[in-house]
Amino acid sequence: MLKSERQEMILQLLRENKYITTQELAKKIFASYSSIRRDLEELENSGVINRSYGRVELVNSDSFLVSYPIRMNKNSSQKHIIAKKAAALIKDGDTIFVDPSSSCTFFVKELLHMKGITLITNNVEVLSLMSQSNINLICSGGLQTAPNRYALVGPIAETTFGNIHADWAVFSARSLTEDGQIYDVNYNETAVRKVMLENAAQKLFLCDSSKLRTNSTYYQCSLADIDYMVCDSKEAKRYQQMYPDLKIM
Repeated sequence: MLKSERQEMILQLLRENKYITTQELAKKIFASYSSIRRDLEELENSGVINRSYGRVELVNSDSFLVSYPIRMNKNSSQKHIIAKKAAALIKDGDTIFVDPSSSCTFFVKELLHMKGITLITNNVEVLSLMSQSNINLICSGGLQTAPNRYALVGPIAETTFGNIHADWAVFSARSLTEDGQIYDVNYNETAVRKVMLENAAQKLFLCDSSKLRTNSTYYQCSLADIDYMVCDSKEAKRYQQMYPDLKIM
């Protein structure tokens, strides 16, 4: 089992239980005690969990940035569904802003067969993936910071996006509140994403069901600012009543 898969299983067990012991984790995940201990040390150093007296508990998951490899494994089947629906909106020749979310990584994989596409991104994983394709690719440049090494942020990235007008801004975020406000947990990524949204003709929000009716720290935008929302849950349709101009898929 990959380390990222093992750590996601740990987090899932902690979501289901108020707390759990290291021994119980090793037994439920069928992993060695030493492997679990190393995973817990890494998660604790990232601020994701607390450990005390042999017990492990989850820190408020809406307040921290979970590592990119773990996010890629979380809700991956739902993200595949969302990515396919979102890609159906794109036409040959479109220019697309893509943010550093794991959802957008799934999305760009669905574009490999298209012609004349141009991606502008601050997503390091997308840059790596698309380097093996024939898709036109523009890197935003910018800083790699400790919270998320897979995102390029700061003034350089913001300037790049500010100097380009795109057909689409495709993005995700941590939370969608009860009343349709979109929030995230990384201020620097939120700032870059705002520039993307301001310079795109159409905005496309990728929202798996785990984000619904949750809240995070930094305000991104409202569903009133978005043209399309793609979600794997029928529950998302409830937002149609509040935002009749929003197209929900």
